[in-house]
Amino acid sequence: MTPQSEHRAEPPRIPAPTRTLERAQLERKAYFRKREQMEHRSLMRGLFLLALLVLVESIARAGVDRVFIPGWWRP
Repeated sequence: MTPQSEHRAEPPRIPAPTRTLERAQLERKAYFRKREQMEHRSLMRGLFLLALLVLVESIARAGVDRVFIPGWWRP
């Protein structure tokens, strides 16, 4: 057989996306975007609580009377 007469199959083609597939892809993107926002909020909430805990612990170790001296809010 010569190379010109040899028959080869075409490479496989990706089928055209259907409406259902496109809708599923959009829903998946929206779901992951929502989860990412929730994770971001949880992270920020945790960091804020940690900072608040550090502040309260620092004030407790220093003593409230040393941190908030009498008359500190008035010049």
